[in-house]
Amino acid sequence: MTISTAISKRIDEFLYSRGITLYKLAKDSTLPIATLQNLYRGQTKTTSLTVVFKVCSGLNVTPLEFFDSPLFSLIDLELD
Repeated sequence: MTISTAISKRIDEFLYSRGITLYKLAKDSTLPIATLQNLYRGQTKTTSLTVVFKVCSGLNVTPLEFFDSPLFSLIDLELD
């Protein structure tokens, strides 16, 4: 799994558990909806820390909470 895929899946977990939409996250994170849609759909191959931190802000979680998931196990991630 790529890092971008793991980030997308982690965002999906938070959206589902909180019952919010990608549009709400875009508003709360001050990111353009197109940026989140491209990330969410896997069309973004690399993601900046700025985007991840804004997503965390929109979800009201710390980056440590966001990355605290088996999805980010270095054993399973492709680091290309």
